[in-house]
Amino acid sequence: MRYLATAFLISISCLACLDKESDNKAGKTKTVRILEHAPAEVVVSEVKTGPIYKIYTSVGNVTPKDTSRIFPKVGGKISEVFVEEGDLVKKGQLLLQIDTFDYTRVVENATAVMNQAGSNLDKANRDYDRIEKLYSDKAVSKQQLQDMKTALDLARFAYDQALTALKKANDDLKECGVRAPIDGMVTTKMVNPGELTSPQAMVFVIMQMGTVEIEVNLPEEAFGYVREGENAFASFDAIPDTAMKGVITKMYPTIDPLSRTIKIVITVDNPNLEIRSGMTARTKIIEIARENSIFAPKAALIPVEDQYICYRINSGKVEKTTVDVGIIGDEVFEVKKGLALGDKVVVQGVTGLRDGMSVKVVPLNPKGNP
Repeated sequence: MRYLATAFLISISCLACLDKESDNKAGKTKTVRILEHAPAEVVVSEVKTGPIYKIYTSVGNVTPKDTSRIFPKVGGKISEVFVEEGDLVKKGQLLLQIDTFDYTRVVENATAVMNQAGSNLDKANRDYDRIEKLYSDKAVSKQQLQDMKTALDLARFAYDQALTALKKANDDLKECGVRAPIDGMVTTKMVNPGELTSPQAMVFVIMQMGTVEIEVNLPEEAFGYVREGENAFASFDAIPDTAMKGVITKMYPTIDPLSRTIKIVITVDNPNLEIRSGMTARTKIIEIARENSIFAPKAALIPVEDQYICYRINSGKVEKTTVDVGIIGDEVFEVKKGLALGDKVVVQGVTGLRDGMSVKVVPLNPKGNP
């Protein structure tokens, strides 16, 4: 009996299905609810007119405005060193002292030689005056006068040589004290007390860091825009969140044929000595490339294969538009063809857009999201 009841229920279900199919075939319709999606939300910006800027960025290394590599003018044993690496020094400041014992003896000997030469010169002058008077009285021959004149010239020459030797001895004694030739910072110290040094051995490097230079390469097109005396900006990896203004002080006259770049020098004041030689510098030069151009935000520009497109708003729908682009800056691009002044282009919410899709324009919130 249980099996018969189950078979009966299955038969009833099949008949109901057949009735439903027959109803549909008879023209009866079934209502289906279709859910409509809300329009995509986008942020737009207006195509405007005005000056458009070309921005050149490059990376270079910091070098000091002036560098002095110091070699002593005399050799000897170092008796004392007065500075260390990192010390700031003034021009003329004593850096190290070479032992003066040997040079003092040389001065003493040169002084004695000069004194003797001076005495000989005085005697030669007196002898010449005496012979000259005797020659006037016809008491000596002309040959004797000439011989005395030669002796006087030799005495004068010996005295001059002695003076020169004494001056050099005094100069060498003075050079035992090695002094700073420029204001700056001691960046290298290569000697210690007790060591021997010579005119061929470098002892210090001093860098003038109050002004620094940055040498960078720019694309060759910059040759037509960038000029000496214009401003540039530099930031440094070792000094976070710091940007400093500099000046273009030199442009090399030729373009490198291999890299197709031009080399320039940017000078930056460094009064607090924050910038150090060797730091990585990231530079930016901003030039007005066009005084009056039609431009749109760079965020609206979409590269597609070998062209660019934008999505323009037209009657609440997006319209895919091919754009001919001129100068591309950091934030905007120059429109040559494809957009008109006053057009609204999508700058956020581009993902998933299709030509002709309905959209809802929303304002940009303070966090930069629609």
